Amino acid sequence: MQSARKHEWATIPNAITVLRFLLVLPICGYLITDTRPVVTAILLLAFGLSDWIDGFIARRFNQISRLGVLLDPIADRLGIVAIAVAFVLNGSVPLWIGLAIFITDLILLCTYFFLRLSSPPDSTWLGKIRTAIMMLGLACVALGRIDQLSALFTPGIYILAAGALLHLFVGFGYLRIMRNVAKGQHKTL
Repeated sequence: MQSARKHEWATIPNAITVLRFLLVLPICGYLITDTRPVVTAILLLAFGLSDWIDGFIARRFNQISRLGVLLDPIADRLGIVAIAVAFVLNGSVPLWIGLAIFITDLILLCTYFFLRLSSPPDSTWLGKIRTAIMMLGLACVALGRIDQLSALFTPGIYILAAGALLHLFVGFGYLRIMRNVAKGQHKTL
């Protein structure tokens, strides 16, 4: 029994999440240098799909772990922030979208550490929808950088803008959740 607990982190979903972390580096590198739009789009699609795949495998095959519960949202948030900022740096995405995403996540991260919460808040349905919209927008913008798919670029900006606005709203909800959890933790101390 001890051996099973010792290696709880060694799951396929956790390996996929680590791969998602690693995909961010070449995606951002290609975006910042404004090169390899086809490769960038493929890697970005893999980044987005891996979020769905790791969650599906974890639930379907009962491979949910504490590490996965912690790493999965971090991979999503860091990846989306880094990719959005890289799109801003290469001039594809308006600055306000990158700032809305970055500042919201920075405030949530600082609040999480300031309140000394024992774990991040659970994802809400609206939070999952927001993430899906943002990933769809990022994918459309990336695909729109390919000459033959340029018609996807402008809709991608609008989808990403909608996701960024929803991110502000969802972020406020997560702040409220964290505040309520912190109040409950202090009452039990």
